[in-house]
Amino acid sequence: MNTEFRFFPYEAMNYKAAQAWLDRKAAQGWGLARIYLGCIARLQRAEQPSHFVDLDIRSGFDGDTDADCLQLCSDAGWELVQSLRGMLLFRSAPGRTPAPIQTDGQLEWERFWKKYRPRIWQTLLIALCIGALAFVWTMPSQRNAAASLATNLGLLYLLYFVLAALYVLGQWVYSRWYFARCRRTSRVEDPGRAATVLDWGGRLQTPLLCMILFLVVAEPLGFGKTVDLEWYSLNETYTATVEACQEWPVVMAVDLDLPSSGYSRRLEGFGSILVDFLEYRELTDGGEPNTHHILTTERYECVSEGLARWVLAHRREETRNGAFLWGELEWASTPGLGFDECYTCRDSSYLLFRQGKVVVLTGCSGTDLTTPQSLESIRTRTGT
Repeated sequence: MNTEFRFFPYEAMNYKAAQAWLDRKAAQGWGLARIYLGCIARLQRAEQPSHFVDLDIRSGFDGDTDADCLQLCSDAGWELVQSLRGMLLFRSAPGRTPAPIQTDGQLEWERFWKKYRPRIWQTLLIALCIGALAFVWTMPSQRNAAASLATNLGLLYLLYFVLAALYVLGQWVYSRWYFARCRRTSRVEDPGRAATVLDWGGRLQTPLLCMILFLVVAEPLGFGKTVDLEWYSLNETYTATVEACQEWPVVMAVDLDLPSSGYSRRLEGFGSILVDFLEYRELTDGGEPNTHHILTTERYECVSEGLARWVLAHRREETRNGAFLWGELEWASTPGLGFDECYTCRDSSYLLFRQGKVVVLTGCSGTDLTTPQSLESIRTRTGT
């Protein structure tokens, strides 16, 4: 074959690594033809090909590429393939063996240092911002972080965040090491494999971001849901029948012998490789005119017991800090109810427990869930 495609991840700061890679491909008889989508290199068989990679010093906000520089390279026998991410990629013109344009290592280093010295502080600032986001994400808040692991969007957010954090941290450490190395020799050195690994990480964030943007639109339209049932008498939505909801492992009013109001039921579920999540809510009759209570069930089936322990601990802290239907749930450890871990609150009307890989939060105001009949019904309905 006369054509092949290879991944080309290199950033302008690592243009010497790009030069080294193109030199290796040239030694195998491959010449660069084009870069597609910013990272897919098309190579073609050529006779004694050679390449020259230079910084596009005036790229971006600094203006257009220097026309005099392009003319100088053309006169020397270098054909411009394209400008990419602040780099100028040249190949030798057919039948010519041009000499390198940049021969003054000290001048090249000074030019490089002037352009990329701010990168150190930029990456530090980004690292601090990501660290702040990490702190906010891990602290209890007005949301359900455990449920987000049950959605494809939530998992991609987490994966993107982890990759971005590792990438920025790696860039911070690497740039300090690389600039120190170049300062010692007063020339721009080939950074080696470290640059390739980091630039690969930077390029992989783009498809992840595209998938996130797709799911931001798709998930509200129902993509990824395992169940979506509703019963609202006011707007005539009647898919959440008792029979339909009983097919799913959630605690309902009928299971606890509570009178249903008949006005509202809602069952929603999501699934991912880490967690299958179900949330059920039903409006019950409070026994007095215009008095109702909300029965709620959250069920998390996790991929491992370790993750289930994290879900229970995190959900306990979130609800304790107000991330629930109303107010705070002050949980008290309640051993002896037959679960691996168990907590109750509000006179035992709410129950949070873990059995193996399954975590359940269920309750309804004014109901004692610790009676033998209620516990048996809860175990049976939730599969614990």
